Amino acid sequence: MTKGSVYMRWAKDYATARYNLANSGLLGCSTEDLVLEPGDVQVNGPNRDGYPPLLEAIAAQYGVAPEQVVAAPGASGANFLAFAALLDAGDEVLVEQPVYEPILAALSFLGVRIRRFRRRFEEGYRLNLAEIRSLLTDQIRLVVLTNPHNPSGVLLPPEEVAELGRLAEQMGTRVLVDEVYRDVWFESAPPSHVHLGPHVLATSSLTKSYGLSGLRCGWILCAPELADRLRRTKDLMESVDSVPSDTLALAAIRQLPRLAARSRAIMEPNLAQVHAFLAAHAEWLDCVVPARSMTVFPRLRKEEDSEALHDWLRGRETSIVPGRFFEAPRHFRLGFAVTPEEVAAGLRHLSEGLRRV
Repeated sequence: MTKGSVYMRWAKDYATARYNLANSGLLGCSTEDLVLEPGDVQVNGPNRDGYPPLLEAIAAQYGVAPEQVVAAPGASGANFLAFAALLDAGDEVLVEQPVYEPILAALSFLGVRIRRFRRRFEEGYRLNLAEIRSLLTDQIRLVVLTNPHNPSGVLLPPEEVAELGRLAEQMGTRVLVDEVYRDVWFESAPPSHVHLGPHVLATSSLTKSYGLSGLRCGWILCAPELADRLRRTKDLMESVDSVPSDTLALAAIRQLPRLAARSRAIMEPNLAQVHAFLAAHAEWLDCVVPARSMTVFPRLRKEEDSEALHDWLRGRETSIVPGRFFEAPRHFRLGFAVTPEEVAAGLRHLSEGLRRV
């Protein structure tokens, strides 16, 4: 059997469309969106365990020490590196459901035993801490969570995540939180989850919130002794990172307020459009609607799966993500981080599709 992510292969082959409501990250930046000075891009430099000025900039942004930052190729690369460093084949891992499929694919590739805890639609995708407590045993090596949640976009109350952290710590278990959507909350974002304790790791990147996927600038924030373990595992994959990418990423981080303003200008009108659309289509859709997100995860009222709707939209140059990639066939993930005009056109097609299909 071929090992890999079925969602990622689908996304590469089918997600792109003229009206892209499948994209899970912000509309990509161009070079014109960055203010670049001479010397901002280097070809070679001191980059044995990551480019030091970049590690320092990430550390300052999230309130940690530079030695707590491990560079990785995007958030998915960060997750894979953390899993590979911390887990052995046969280890037990507790993972949320529904979850972003590449997380499951990476864990399956490494041969771990995957246990699940439910984040239920009917409960607003909140954590059922009683269920988690019953599932946490001394055999569980890692708990995996996305917050904000992929696919629903729900941001959990900080006290709920803190309690999960306490439960895991009592069992001697580590927690990995993929917080790649955290920054779409801007100044309202909670502190990085790494501050919950030395047993918690947080992964993220410049991709989702800032439209800088091409830089592949991702990272893991963790305790220094864990960071050293991760760097040694990373030695198996490379001797140095890409200096041109890292120096460009440093230039981007230095102007994050400017890039955040760009993100807001794209997101704010789209949030309003999508919230109004969901309210107007309650006959066809149920949805947990976060106050702020760039994805939502509607559930069809009248169909058992979203494949027919997806196929109909493909014929109208519009894309959504079928719920089967998140173990929830009646749902689909709706992304809205492209231009407001493209979102408006895509939503018109979606409205017609719901009526027809």
